[in-house]
Amino acid sequence: MTEQCILCILFHDPMTEWIKKNKTADASELEVRGKTIPKVIVQILKTRGYDTTEKIEKFFAPTLDDLHDPFLLPDIDKAVKRIIQACKNKEKVLLHGDYDTDGITAVALLSLHLQNLGARTETFLPNRFAEGYGVSMQGIDHAVQKDCSLVITADCGITANAEVTYAAQKKIDTIICDHHEPGPELPQAIAVVNPKLIQSAYPFKELAGVGVAFKVVQAVYKRLELPVEDLFQDLDLVALGTVADVAPLINENRVLVKTGLKKIRDSAKEGFRALLAEAKIDHGVTSYHLGFIIGPRLNACGRLRDAQEALELLLTRDRSRAQELAQNLTRDNQERQQIEKTILEQARTMIEQKGLGARRVIVIGHEQWHEGVIGIVASRIAEEYSRPAVLLAIKKDSAKGSCRSIPGFDITAGLKSCSDLLVKFGGHKQAAGLELKPDYIENLSKRINEYAAYFSDDLFQKRRFYDLELDIPDLTEDVIFFLKYFEPTGIENPQPVFRCEHCEVVGVPRVVGYDTLMFALRKQGKVLDVKAFRQAEHILAIKPGKTYIDCLYSVSEDSYTPKHKVVLKIKDMTIEQ
Repeated sequence: MTEQCILCILFHDPMTEWIKKNKTADASELEVRGKTIPKVIVQILKTRGYDTTEKIEKFFAPTLDDLHDPFLLPDIDKAVKRIIQACKNKEKVLLHGDYDTDGITAVALLSLHLQNLGARTETFLPNRFAEGYGVSMQGIDHAVQKDCSLVITADCGITANAEVTYAAQKKIDTIICDHHEPGPELPQAIAVVNPKLIQSAYPFKELAGVGVAFKVVQAVYKRLELPVEDLFQDLDLVALGTVADVAPLINENRVLVKTGLKKIRDSAKEGFRALLAEAKIDHGVTSYHLGFIIGPRLNACGRLRDAQEALELLLTRDRSRAQELAQNLTRDNQERQQIEKTILEQARTMIEQKGLGARRVIVIGHEQWHEGVIGIVASRIAEEYSRPAVLLAIKKDSAKGSCRSIPGFDITAGLKSCSDLLVKFGGHKQAAGLELKPDYIENLSKRINEYAAYFSDDLFQKRRFYDLELDIPDLTEDVIFFLKYFEPTGIENPQPVFRCEHCEVVGVPRVVGYDTLMFALRKQGKVLDVKAFRQAEHILAIKPGKTYIDCLYSVSEDSYTPKHKVVLKIKDMTIEQ
């Protein structure tokens, strides 16, 4: 085998297929508001469904006027009436969230505005290890102890039938604000506000938990004829929770996140200021920063111990306390990263030794795995093997797990097909949690793979998608300028990915950060810096001036440099044969 072939295997799995997402749309330059949008940009937008000048203009310049009427949500009138009553009567209200960033930001948003409207609020975030996810009996008991007459859930509660009944027995009303998939029977609450309900007339189903909380407060403001600008100041919380929960960044979410990102840079919240300083983000904030730098810090304390400090950070007005809390969360995140690395290595070994990579759904567990971290590892496994992944932390009498899926495979529906084996489960199409008895793990693996057998083989093929072929010399200043306006990017609105062939590697490759390989590419005299994530181990395989590659790449700006230098992010690459 030649050295050239060896290099090919190092960088590119030959089983991974590069696929253009859609047939390239016919397009030409477009004039919008006095600006000329390059043909490349128009082509990408048209293939994504933005096929008119009006739609393209809305994509680049969404406004808060594009938000939907909150009174289209189910039970919203009942919820608003009860909340206004609680505020006028200065009732004590328990805000029951979940322990992830979405739930934390939702509780923070509700707390800020209900207090301003006169309610006396208490907050409760379940401990992952003591109570598990969602509404808990301990949470209702907390409401009883604090003499609360109303519980409002945030990012949870849609399947909390027993807990809501228990609250009613204690003379406590409940309002459910959630975005998760409903079960066959809804809780008997005063109101169940969820855009995913069958009877929902709401035009957008994919709000995050914090998005639903925002719409509830928006409805209260409208009913009371209060200035909604006061509410819009807290879109920084909505943006953070929405991105961290990996909600689709289209439609209303795009409006909320795009506006919220602008608020974060100048946020008056000491918590945001401390987080940005701790993470050394001193330039523009993007969805990448929220999803991969800020969000993981807030999630970390809930994964390792308790989420209360993350909530306190978002609500505190004390600068020194905010700085202390931000430092604590950073330490938690560093510890989480080390635990994640160990579990990932163990999971890969188990998969290879047992040949589980050939199964359509990977189900693995271990007695020493940390249940607060396995969800992140499940994401890595699902990405690496192009398979839905179920990772389980096994104890003596119980196994708690996290699932992450691939596009086209609804993991929650898969769990429903095995529900008789599970103590409980819940989540979204792409992510879910579950609990079962350890003796049922093998049965779960068998049954969910039987369910997956009905899907097309292509769904489980390793694939990398790209939008267009675009050579490095064709990355003009205008193209780069408009690529920035695809932000916020994420699920259903990914960064555009391009294919380029026969690029010469130049400059001395080096490793930065944890495992990122950096070098430069040249074609027809144009040179751009490159980042290849998770490729540090292959630094010796690249020979500057001798190595040529084909690659898939996206375009970004390095926010850690004052001049925001353009950098190509390599998605996949192969040495030319």
